[in-house]
Amino acid sequence: MNEHHQPFEEIKLINANGAEQWSARQLGKLLGYSEYRHFIPVLTRAKEACEKQWSHN
Repeated sequence: MNEHHQPFEEIKLINANGAEQWSARQLGKLLGYSEYRHFIPVLTRAKEACEKQWSHN
């Protein structure tokens, strides 16, 4: 397995429908955020970017 993907695989969760998902708190730690509150603005910007992209389609 690619060493760059392995950490993401280690924290991956599988929901009841079999879909892959990740905990935002675990993902923040993996990406180097010392506290979840510092990761929240990143999540907010990502969500806004996705919403903007989908509104243009």
